[in-house]
Amino acid sequence: MASYRVPAAAAEKPWTPPYCSLVAVDTSNFCYHACAICERTLPDRRSDCCFCSRRTTNPGSKRLYRLLLSVGTFDRVVPVVCFDRAARVLMGCSADEWASFLAAHPPAMEKAGEMLQGEMLKVTLSQSKWGNAEHLRASSVVPLRAGFRPVVDRLRRLYEMETGTSVEHHRHRH
Repeated sequence: MASYRVPAAAAEKPWTPPYCSLVAVDTSNFCYHACAICERTLPDRRSDCCFCSRRTTNPGSKRLYRLLLSVGTFDRVVPVVCFDRAARVLMGCSADEWASFLAAHPPAMEKAGEMLQGEMLKVTLSQSKWGNAEHLRASSVVPLRAGFRPVVDRLRRLYEMETGTSVEHHRHRH
């Protein structure tokens, strides 16, 4: 995906096109590991946060979303990174819950991208706080389709139909 920069005059303030369409979603590398307390990025799940481990024994880690999207506006396709808060709107669960769901249903990763493709959204785009990121960030995402259902809800229903188990069964297991 090619990089796109917001014009200099608009770089300081968020940019919200009237509507966007999700052209593509890369779900293959959907998350990163972060400290469970301060949410600083960790090199891997077993690493301790050098800041929080001084104050707390074993602060732990969690996954946070980092989805790469291609968003089509009225005149261009823009690569966008969708971090945890905005990605939860699309996915319908935490990144840790999504990882557990994928462990039980590996084909769901590819299916998630297919389900999101073509969704109409209102997306607020902005540069990174430090201005050094390759892609714009989606600071908020609002689905525009009246019947929108988050990916995990739709996939739970799909797998329920295929296996004959209930959605409640999946919720209580995770």
